[in-house]
Amino acid sequence: MAKVGTLGPSRGAAPNRPTQNVRAEEAIIGKLLGSAETFWAVSDRVSADQFTVPHHRLIFAAVEDCCLNGAGPTLSLLEAKLPTEFEGVGDTEAVLQILIEKAADVSSALDFVDDVILAWRERARIQLGKIATAPDKTFDQTRQELDDMLRIVDDHDRVRHAVALGEAAGSAMAKAGEAYEHQGKRAVGVLTKIPELDQVLGPMVGGTTVTLAAPSGHGKSALMAQILRDNAGPSLDETSIFPGFSLSLEMSAEQIAYRDIASLSGVSVKKQISGDFNQKEFLDIRRAKEQLESIKVWVQDRSRMTIKQIGNEFRKAKRRYGVKQFCIDHLKLVEPEQEHWNVVRTVEYASAYTKDLAKELDGVVWQLAQLTREGQRAPSWKFGSGDIYGGGLIVENSDIIIGLSIPKIWLRDNEPEPASEENPKGREQRDRWLREWEIWKEKAAFAVFKNRSGTGSKWKEIDFNGPRMLFGGNASREEIPF
Repeated sequence: MAKVGTLGPSRGAAPNRPTQNVRAEEAIIGKLLGSAETFWAVSDRVSADQFTVPHHRLIFAAVEDCCLNGAGPTLSLLEAKLPTEFEGVGDTEAVLQILIEKAADVSSALDFVDDVILAWRERARIQLGKIATAPDKTFDQTRQELDDMLRIVDDHDRVRHAVALGEAAGSAMAKAGEAYEHQGKRAVGVLTKIPELDQVLGPMVGGTTVTLAAPSGHGKSALMAQILRDNAGPSLDETSIFPGFSLSLEMSAEQIAYRDIASLSGVSVKKQISGDFNQKEFLDIRRAKEQLESIKVWVQDRSRMTIKQIGNEFRKAKRRYGVKQFCIDHLKLVEPEQEHWNVVRTVEYASAYTKDLAKELDGVVWQLAQLTREGQRAPSWKFGSGDIYGGGLIVENSDIIIGLSIPKIWLRDNEPEPASEENPKGREQRDRWLREWEIWKEKAAFAVFKNRSGTGSKWKEIDFNGPRMLFGGNASREEIPF
């Protein structure tokens, strides 16, 4: 039988907000006895730890065990799972009979579920106050306990039952109608703001998991930073603002800020760090800093975190900042949940966890991914979804998979030797290389390997501003005046 806990009846309840409703608990428990149908009707809204009376919690947990693992909550089976008597109350068989009799005039247990939930929420509210004002606790201890308590509340408030297809269709139709009504006037999902990509992907709605894969050093962090910035800046249309949160396991927040300033100002990271810039460039840096202050993106630089710890940080970010876009940079640096897990097993588990996380947070979760060694050594700058580190489960768990490559980086690393007596074909190879270099000098390439809401695409070119690390139409657009 599952172990259960509770928030007991509390003092300090607000007027007309009871912390306990024994009659409602008795009505639900009495109707549960002997009725699996009643359990399934209420179990998606109420759980054992939301009851205050100890033997009510035990009975609910026993009924749950019978329904999940047995034929149903028959009285004989329940009595076998429960103690022979409830301390301070009486014989178990007699208590069960009394509860059945008390619920005889109850038409439906569902009529009393809201009463139990409201009492539980009031107890939770009081408990939050106690945690916040508890003496002899550090700030970090208090914050952690508050976060843990809020997580419990969130878990209870979240719908836990399966949704009828018709109900889901109704929700989808309502959103489609809203999109039609506000077509061109109101944001209906997250866009990358890169026309070439958005033409393939379309708006990304809450619950979407996106894998962005690229060889090391090919700009996936820069592209991610650009997408977060462009979705979180000031706008006359508040529905188009999607606050972002990036958890970097690789770079510090300061390193990320240097890159963002370089993208917005055109002053390279090297110049910023060395101080080798003129007055105009200094003003450009200051202006970029002012732009970043108006953008709703939060960065956390942490190392050695498991995916569950990352999930907790995402939940905090959603509660504190209203974040709608989340990013993990990158999957290969996630710590294993179990000591014996290797990197591949860890990445596979993390990709499955982020899928659930996206649905829970109703946000878009981006996970940046590396390539395998074989993918890095490919005879071309192109790669496929099978080259992404982590195997097929990443492909399976992702709603969208985007590949990114900067061909000139690959060309630079694979420059052919000039023609010579030992290499008579070198001239032909060199000429081909020079043609490719000219084509890709100011271009990057992307491919959409998977798009659950539409079709993917083969490799396509997009504009790329190397010094600013900007992709697509944004690479040459005019800056927004602030």
